[in-house]
Amino acid sequence: MSAKKVDFLRHIVNYVLASKMDVAKQVADDVRKMIEKAEEKYKFSAFGGDIKKLVDYLRSPDFDELVKFLKDAGKIDLVDEILRLAKEKYKDIPEIVEAIDARLQALGKEKKELKEVEEAFDKITSVVGDRAIVERIGTTLSINIRGLGRIIVSYDSVDKSYNLDLEITGSKKKLSLNTIIDVIEALLRLGS
Repeated sequence: MSAKKVDFLRHIVNYVLASKMDVAKQVADDVRKMIEKAEEKYKFSAFGGDIKKLVDYLRSPDFDELVKFLKDAGKIDLVDEILRLAKEKYKDIPEIVEAIDARLQALGKEKKELKEVEEAFDKITSVVGDRAIVERIGTTLSINIRGLGRIIVSYDSVDKSYNLDLEITGSKKKLSLNTIIDVIEALLRLGS
């Protein structure tokens, strides 16, 4: 099949989605819908469009939105697989290869960021055990501590550091003075 007859959605995206058993049906359906919408907007279908217009999509905020969606769903590797297969299929179209290479480079940075967050998630989860509920949404962790409040941890890839937001809403009774002092000291360390 010549590169001009390889359709991005039908021959690449659908192939990658079908090969992944760990992708929720709703995530796969949403990815298809996002790309169908982009296909209409950018006219890059191999059937009645111009496949070279895929470059416009790959460089667009619409593609950024797809990346963010898959990142939030914990499936950023799908973007990598889709782009690598597209690069192979469109190897004879330099403009597309160049746009894919730029996206793969940016994706490498995103994956490093997610690795940092995944390590933080694992460490925090092991510390809190069953005393709190830890959720990861993209590069943000939400730790709900039963009866005390919530801690939001977000990763700043520019500074390579973490941000911490505390929402303390609960109260505890019958604590020792030493426990109260330990809590105050911990909060004071955060404030300085």
